[in-house]
Amino acid sequence: MKGLKRSASILMSILLVFLFVTGCSGSKSEVDLGSSAPSSPQEAVNEEYPSEAGTAADMDSIGKGPTSPLEPEKVITTIYLDFETTGFEETNDELNKLIEKYKAYVEYSNISYNNYYSGKSYRYGEFSVRVPKDSITSFKTELNILGNLTSESTNKQDVTKQYTDTDSRLKVVETKEERLLALLEKAEKMEDIIALENQLSEVIYEKENLKSSLITLDDKVDFTTVYINIQEVERLSTAETIETTFATKLANAFNNSLFNFKYTLENLIIALIYSLPFLIIMAVVVAVGVKVYRKYKKDK
Repeated sequence: MKGLKRSASILMSILLVFLFVTGCSGSKSEVDLGSSAPSSPQEAVNEEYPSEAGTAADMDSIGKGPTSPLEPEKVITTIYLDFETTGFEETNDELNKLIEKYKAYVEYSNISYNNYYSGKSYRYGEFSVRVPKDSITSFKTELNILGNLTSESTNKQDVTKQYTDTDSRLKVVETKEERLLALLEKAEKMEDIIALENQLSEVIYEKENLKSSLITLDDKVDFTTVYINIQEVERLSTAETIETTFATKLANAFNNSLFNFKYTLENLIIALIYSLPFLIIMAVVVAVGVKVYRKYKKDK
């Protein structure tokens, strides 16, 4: 009997210890849950959707990271080309065909007919052509048919910052215009209305100037300006480089010598014809003088 009471006491003690341990664990869990409760709605969203919150954070870090350098967005390109040709009319026609083909337009042109060399009149043409920037490479390549290219240069001007500053200024002015219009609708006193209208007219004037500046920059960026000078010559120049062969140099020297001989002979004949009346007069004067001198000497 005593053994049975002793066993019941031990079993009761074990049950009390188990209940005590279970109660402590439950209270500890409640404390932990209370301490980890979200302090703001945003934290609650992050805890409820941890994957989306992490993705958003990653995207923010990517957006704020260093970006690779880019080429300027707004660049004004200007090209200068000098040609020489032996057929000015044909060259002018070819240039007009290329302008029409690439949907370009002539901004300025001037043809001079008063360039004289050795008694001959040679024409000289100056052209300012605006070409769409998407077609400038092909247009420039086909210009080789105009004649012998003697000079070429390209100038690029980066106006990205100027364009961005002007656009930002325009947005500020437009915001100011909206505010003035809102104030003008609420104004009741005549002096307030007049003052607001004066300010509004100044803002509108500035806005139109800024818009005009942006349009001008866009036009200069979208269309490349090509300055083309065409000189009519009697013979195309032969340019030699380090790659020119000896045989080619000999052929060029022979052709140049023949051309110079022909050119000099023609000039001498032309000069002789020009001076023929003076030579005839001088011959008559000399003949008369010789005759008089002989008669004088004979009489003496």
